[in-house]
Amino acid sequence: MTLAGGVGGLLAWAFGAGVVALWCFTGAAVALAVVLPYPWAFVSPLYVGLAGWLVDMLPFVILAGWGAVVLRWGVSLVRARRWPRGARWTLLPVGLLVWTMFGALVISAADARHFALLLAMQVLASGVLLAAVDTLTELHDRSRVVTGLVAYVVVLTIAVIAVWAGLPLEDLQDKATARLVERAYGVDAFQNNVGMIKDEKSSKGGGLELKRDIDSLAERDPRLPAFEVFQPRFRVFPKKLIVRFQGSARPWQDQLEQRGVELLYDNIGFGAASTVARMRSFPRNANTYAGIGAVLLPFAFFLAWTGRRRMGWLGWAGVAACLFGIGFSLTRGAWLAAATGILFLVIAGRLSRPLKFQIAAGFLIGAVVLSAFYLVKYNVDPYNARAEGGGSVNTRSQLYGDTIRSVNGLNLLLGYGTEKPRTSDGVSHALGRYIPRAGTHSTYLNYLFRTGVPGALMITALYVIAGLHALAAARSRSGSEGLFGNAALAGVVAAAAHAVVQNLYVEPIYTLTICLVLGVAMAGGLAPGVSIIPGRRAGARL
Repeated sequence: MTLAGGVGGLLAWAFGAGVVALWCFTGAAVALAVVLPYPWAFVSPLYVGLAGWLVDMLPFVILAGWGAVVLRWGVSLVRARRWPRGARWTLLPVGLLVWTMFGALVISAADARHFALLLAMQVLASGVLLAAVDTLTELHDRSRVVTGLVAYVVVLTIAVIAVWAGLPLEDLQDKATARLVERAYGVDAFQNNVGMIKDEKSSKGGGLELKRDIDSLAERDPRLPAFEVFQPRFRVFPKKLIVRFQGSARPWQDQLEQRGVELLYDNIGFGAASTVARMRSFPRNANTYAGIGAVLLPFAFFLAWTGRRRMGWLGWAGVAACLFGIGFSLTRGAWLAAATGILFLVIAGRLSRPLKFQIAAGFLIGAVVLSAFYLVKYNVDPYNARAEGGGSVNTRSQLYGDTIRSVNGLNLLLGYGTEKPRTSDGVSHALGRYIPRAGTHSTYLNYLFRTGVPGALMITALYVIAGLHALAAARSRSGSEGLFGNAALAGVVAAAAHAVVQNLYVEPIYTLTICLVLGVAMAGGLAPGVSIIPGRRAGARL
């Protein structure tokens, strides 16, 4: 023990405590992925990644554990000398991998490293999908996976609520390690520079309230110069209101400060704009937190319906956590994705009326409660809370149009290999306006841009076939198996809907979660004698 402590101290002195901690967390992720039973091994990288967050290297730790579990499964296949479980659909993940490799024919040398990362992500995504279907043959195992995923959302929600309540959880994070690793190893650490909560400018910026307050001062002292209050367009002042006077307001400086106005010059002052809290928890993207909440919400209901005692309580806690993530991340796409999944389940699923009513009512009640909270606290509803929400829609619309128009000629077949900047300045423009790269912000358009039409068709088919497997299980099974099939159906539809506005590779948390959801959905529909094609005889398979 003394020797181990001495060696550890020497390593920490030589390389830095943060770097040593990073490799300890990475080793733990790999070890758990190798020794745990497959259901827990699949979700373990997500939890060990939370330890990696302490050194701002959460994606790296997740990828290490994820790669270990895929390698473990691949070695077991070779040793058993067999092919993965499944039918012809297994060609889709393999086809996506092969077609992604063809991107090497069209990329430039400058894009080689980014292409290698995307290729590695595709290897892991295809591998974990095939591994999940191959190993999760029993409902008990699939239930363990979704239990781990739902519990993960609960952990994310508890953590972000704690920070919101004032607990200095983010002070535990050592951001210097990520910068050191980037310099030492030449890798992108995917640093989270935003934090667990970001104060966004509210769509109701508070300008009217501030104007009324200053008007009351002007009524008492008519000498105050005429003024106007407005929100600046410059992103350098995201949380400020500009107060511009037609003359010097310096004699009234003290009275203005009492109203929250700080004079910058004699005739120009700053006032605090109204903001709303946008939650993202440990993920670096609010859409990730919201997206996995939307996809896992039906599985949380499944645990609440079928779980006993603590498992049932976990299910209801998961329902609350998923709804919290959808609502407090202020992302419209997640609301629409969750609603689409639930609506499809109500129409096409095989649930009893009380359960259909329960899941629909739970979603609506959650939406009403969250909206009421935002109206009381921020005087705005969460759907329209962000001042830049409309601009985000316009940005995506332009991005999607540019992406589709740019795919032509040979690129229709092979794509561009990686995403590409849409301007000579990269992702930014004059005045700091954000211009995302072509091929981002949508799974389908990402594959279209990177891998051409064949890749886009294959990823679309993957979502469709996963949904058909879940639908077959929902309609042909009874009891808990049938309930799981219905939950998987809603989850896959929500994932497919969210893929319209979210890139599968936005970050490893999202990628791994979606692949596992597709995997458990397919695994549940692979029963002998069950057709996944509606109206076809039993035994028709894909």
